[in-house]
Amino acid sequence: MARIIYCHPGRTKYDYHIYTDLDFWDARRVLRSLATVKRNFGEWPPGDEFPTQVVGFDLNSRVSREIEKRIARTITSPPRHVIVRSMMFQGYFEFDPLKYYPKHWPESLIFHFTYARLPLGQALLNNAYQTVQLTLVEGNMRVERVQRDKKYDPIIKNIKDARRHALVPSCF
Repeated sequence: MARIIYCHPGRTKYDYHIYTDLDFWDARRVLRSLATVKRNFGEWPPGDEFPTQVVGFDLNSRVSREIEKRIARTITSPPRHVIVRSMMFQGYFEFDPLKYYPKHWPESLIFHFTYARLPLGQALLNNAYQTVQLTLVEGNMRVERVQRDKKYDPIIKNIKDARRHALVPSCF
């Protein structure tokens, strides 16, 4: 379901260069070690619509077909940096779920999938005093911050939990 745009050979230094509307972190997980995944900060195609580029030198046709097959089977979601930017400037983020998710999905699955893809490690979206809430507003999915009932203090039981809740600068 993800879209692919091929880069013109005259505009790249790589043997294999494509742009995709799959989020950067999702593309890294899907492609693993097949090719190098980079962010797209360019003007064409726009980085907000196609946030990821996949590049490689000397990739054979079997590897390139596998990359394109994996990307084509992946379900996209709104790019994380667009969500965070909208939350920072507007206080909410709204999008049409039919643009990203299959039409036959029930509402509960759309909510689950959207919540799982949110960048909840960002203090802007999820902190000790605020969290996010998903709602449907006139057919659009809306992500907005809401105040927690009481301060959330995570219980840290092991080193893995401590790493997850470390106070470090959040960035993309």
